[in-house]
Parts: sequence; structure tokens; C-alpha cells
Amino acid sequence: MSRTADVVIIGGGIQGAAIAYHLTQRGQRNVVILEKETLASGCSGRTGGMIRQHYSTGLVTEIARQGRDFFATFDQVVGGHSGWVQCGLVLMVTGKDREALEHNIALGRKHGVPTRLIDEEEARARVPGLNTEGAVAFGFEENAGYGDGYGTTIGFATRAREMGATILQATPATAIRLDHGRVAGVETPGGTISTHTVVNAAGPWADRIGRMAGLDLPLKLELIEEAVIHVQAPDTYPIDTPSVYDFVNGLSFRPEGTGHTVVAEGSSYFKGELDADGYPTQPSDRYIEDVSVRLARAMPRLASGTPRGGWAGLLEGTPDFHPIMGKAPGVEGMILCYGFSGHGFKEAPVTGRLIAEMILDGRTSIDISPLAFERFAKGELLRSKYKDDPVMA
Repeated sequence: MSRTADVVIIGGGIQGAAIAYHLTQRGQRNVVILEKETLASGCSGRTGGMIRQHYSTGLVTEIARQGRDFFATFDQVVGGHSGWVQCGLVLMVTGKDREALEHNIALGRKHGVPTRLIDEEEARARVPGLNTEGAVAFGFEENAGYGDGYGTTIGFATRAREMGATILQATPATAIRLDHGRVAGVETPGGTISTHTVVNAAGPWADRIGRMAGLDLPLKLELIEEAVIHVQAPDTYPIDTPSVYDFVNGLSFRPEGTGHTVVAEGSSYFKGELDADGYPTQPSDRYIEDVSVRLARAMPRLASGTPRGGWAGLLEGTPDFHPIMGKAPGVEGMILCYGFSGHGFKEAPVTGRLIAEMILDGRTSIDISPLAFERFAKGELLRSKYKDDPVMA
């Protein structure tokens, strides 16, 4: 294979697919996605799927707000099946996180998010059976929801292909050709693709792609596990029951499927050595048991639920748990878009558009300079208000 492309996107997860979609929507047809396995075979196909706008910085709040609005019309605008369900979100915190909750809700309201503080009684009314013992403050985000990472990725990619993009699966990037510090092409097992623009959207493999261009990119991996609990009849758990972030029990959970299933995630992540090419894709028995106990405390009515396993995926992050987006320093023609720390699914409809704008317009409609690679050297890191749970951002 010997071909040319206007843009080569390395990574067939939701970021890569969203970037390709927005580029082709803008008329850039000669776009190639390189995916070393299959679309959404990495983090994007193993996301918990919660879609919220509760964040600690105005930049991420705005990205999430616009992303949520995109999901609400995804199936009509893009096509396919994003799995979008609007159910709302209830948050409950202990005293140490009250200030963070209040700050993020105020920030959300400033950006037009329908969110507010609520009392304990309303929290229990919105999530029947919720145990609020130990919580001192509560919040509600009216239009939050959840979706399907795999279906969303496929929807973006399918539409991009229909608009002219080429998607090469089982085709890893093996080297990046440079000419006097500028991208000149990408080598694959099938040959070289000549291009002057490469997007590194490789998620857990982004640092490896960076090294191909002589870059040392910060990246850390954690294993994030999801436990699926089946709620036995005659009890039901309606699919529009609000999702819950429970800081008392270190747990988040949401409905799934036909009304008898809850997807739950504990806030304790595996932090040992991980290999992006060989990590567990199923949660451990110990993890499932731990989450089942936490869920039983949070929702006693679910204590008789039967664990059904679940899935596990990598959380690929940066030192401040915020993504790196923008031009790669010292390598003209390389764009970075990775390190979302578990937030990439809900943000992809907008981050994909912003990267497309950067390529086509040389500027973005939202100022993403705080997410630039250079922030680490400058010490200008972004931080979550939830100090004990930085992944909340």
C-alpha cells in the first residue's frame, strides 16, 4: 500500500472516530483512521457510559455541556445507536466534599447546566431506596444520562466512512516519518501513508506513538472495573432512575438494559503495573464482591441482587487527570488528543470537533490552551475540587 492522506488519525476509539466524523462533515474527505485492532476495542468499548456535566473547571464543564447536548440528538444527526438515555444524576457527599459539590454546581449553572443543590428528602425521592446516611449535601443534574461507548464509536466511524474517510482496522502505525522536524508520513505493515498531519488519538498507546516522533509524552495507566448487578424480580430498577455518585460509599451506579440491571463502579482503582497490550478485561471476583457490598449499603433494596460479572478497561490519564489537546511541541504536523482519564466518552462529540477546527481553521471555538502539553513544564496543572477523587475532575 502506498497512498497519501490529508490527515491520518492514529487510534480507532471514540476520539479518533469523532475527529474523523467532524473532519468529513467539514468537507475533508481524504482522512484515514489507523486502528491496530478493531474499532472501540480499547477503552472506548469498556466505558461505564455516564454522561454528566459536573466538573471543577469552566473549560471542561463547557465541553461536557456541549457534549451532552450532542448526545441528545446523536442518533438523528449522526446515525447509529449511541444508547443515550436521559435519567438525571444525584450526587451525595460527606462534609469534606461539600465545598467541591457547591463549587461545581455553581459553575455548572454559570454554563447553563440545569443543576442545583437539593435536600436529603428529594434525593431519596428521586432514587427510591437510596440510603443517605453519612451524607451532608446533595446535588441534582436534571439532564445527565448515560450511553453506549461502542455504539457511539461505531456511529461516528460509520458516518465518517460514508462521507469519504478510510478506516483501516488491524493496521497499526509502526513508525512516523519526519522531514526536518515535520510529519511526512506514517508507516504501517501494508506500506507508507504520506501525510503532513497526524493526530495521536491512541489512548493508552499514545506514549508509544509519541516516541515514534521523538516525543516523551506523559501517560499513566489504571484499571477501571465495572460490576454488573442483576436485580432479581419482583424488584425492578427503571432505566430512567437517576445515576448516583455516592461519595459516602465510594461508589457510582446507574441503570442499564430492561429495568433489572444496575452498573456499579467503585472508586478504588487498580494502580499496579499495567500493560496496554495485556490487561484484564474482566473485573476480579474480589472487586465484584467489594462493589456488591458497597451497593448494598447505598441501596439496601438491591442487597439481594446477583452479581453477573462485568467488564474492565484502562483509564489512561495524565499527571493532572486532564487530557492533552493541541499541537505537539517540536513536531510540526502532529496533533495530540489523549489522556482523558475516563472522561473521553462524554466529551468526544466536542473534543473531536475542536481537533477538526484546529486542523482546518488553525484555531478552536473554545479556548483549549489550558490543555496544551506545555502546561506541565509551566506548572499550570488543572485540578479537581474533589481532592481525594481527582478522576472526578
